[in-house]
Amino acid sequence: MTIPHRSNTQPLHTPLLDDNIVDEAIGWYLRLKDSSATPHDRQAFETWLSRDPRHQLAYQKAKQLWQEIDAPARLFALQRAPQTTPKRLPKQPRWGWALAVTCLLGMLLSFELWREPAHLDHLMADTTTAPGQTQHLQLADGSSLLLDGNSALDIDLNETQRGLTLRRGRLWVDAAKDPQRPLIVTAGEASVRVIGTHFSVMRSGDRVTVTVAEGQVVVSDSLDHQAMLVGGQQIALQDGALGPVSPMEIPLARAWKEGRIIFDDAEIGEVVAQLERMLPGRVLLDTQAFSELRLSGSFHANQPAALLETLTDVVGITVHHLPGNLLWLRPTHTR
Repeated sequence: MTIPHRSNTQPLHTPLLDDNIVDEAIGWYLRLKDSSATPHDRQAFETWLSRDPRHQLAYQKAKQLWQEIDAPARLFALQRAPQTTPKRLPKQPRWGWALAVTCLLGMLLSFELWREPAHLDHLMADTTTAPGQTQHLQLADGSSLLLDGNSALDIDLNETQRGLTLRRGRLWVDAAKDPQRPLIVTAGEASVRVIGTHFSVMRSGDRVTVTVAEGQVVVSDSLDHQAMLVGGQQIALQDGALGPVSPMEIPLARAWKEGRIIFDDAEIGEVVAQLERMLPGRVLLDTQAFSELRLSGSFHANQPAALLETLTDVVGITVHHLPGNLLWLRPTHTR
């Protein structure tokens, strides 16, 4: 059962605007921002605007809301620019055109990496998983791994060492015992040293979380500070620095391994990180608008639609599906 709650409860009211109308308004806003928009497009827009009194309100809301994510909007417009017919420009030296093309390609690449940040990690890693996909791996030393969705992993096993590098995502490790070759798991600035145990490592941006189900591990940060964890304990590293050791319920820690996603008083950032493991693309939102939101509930790991439905129908979040595999979350009702 899902139990969302806020620290300050606000009454819910029936929205004045249908989501389909707002989506249409966003489409018109993006179309008119494009330099390829024609007089016919503008005339069609005016016709649409006058067709329903709600269209004017929806367009103003779309304009206001899109400005909240101005940087993505500019990058989206830039992505569309190569499809338009360029205007005739004065002749420039060849090196000038080459520089312009290089800058354009660089910006397009930056947009693509922002929209799909996993691309680079997936290109460089030994083993990867797509969003919503998990993968079991059996290593030559007898260790067993489970790689969660949208994850990337490097594996380095030889006669003298056992090394794993989690580039992104989440990893469960059932490590085989080998006193001569401790297993070292690296995730960003975090280093986890084990001999034989069961634990998980999650890497999301600059945050790394290590959870131990059984046995012992030693976690080190970028300043060589160390913490010993035993079964039922968890530690998080933010920007390379160790946080405090905290207790963790093992069934909760193992839930994703068994195909369940459980939120226990989770902040919106945790929910977004999970959505990006389940779906391709990015999730956009104003974190300040959701600073008071907490979510508790259990979901199937392979059913992101159920989580999105809870956000829209129960929690009071409007979800817009934008071009380029972008999800835009905003409060259904603002103060």
